[in-house]
Amino acid sequence: MAARDRFWDVIYQQYHPRLLRQVEKYLPTREESQDVLQDLYVQLRRRDVDPKEVENPPAYLMRMATNLAIDVLRRKNRNPLEFSDPSDIAEMKGSGDLYATPEQISSDRQRLDIIAMAVESLPPRCREAFLFCKRDHLTPAEAAEKLGVSRNMVEKHLRTALKHCREVLARHEN
Repeated sequence: MAARDRFWDVIYQQYHPRLLRQVEKYLPTREESQDVLQDLYVQLRRRDVDPKEVENPPAYLMRMATNLAIDVLRRKNRNPLEFSDPSDIAEMKGSGDLYATPEQISSDRQRLDIIAMAVESLPPRCREAFLFCKRDHLTPAEAAEKLGVSRNMVEKHLRTALKHCREVLARHEN
């Protein structure tokens, strides 16, 4: 293990309780907060940040944790059922008359399968950009850095991918 990895491991462990309290201010469940901290740790490792380049490492971690929690909130507000299994939605307590029927669940699963096939049929770079942004929740700038292309190119790939998915879904629904 490299010295910089050990440094970040120590800081992460030392400040974990404070990071958790910070994230819990934004998210409704402890499980979601712990997921965010796990994502923080993974991103920290993936970015391979040199601690010498960070003026205040604990504050850096706190900012990362806060940003990740806010990202989760934004995703939930944009589409609260995004990436949910339809059968889980049907079993949610307090959903009143909004229970999904087995037919609806089956239909939703079929639509997800169609979209997965549409994504798989995208050109490789377009698919990579789409998955980095939609599955891995990277910003277009972060995806561009990973792919070695411009942010504008990633955004173009995203538009292309979304249009393709809509077209494929529309063909199957007609």
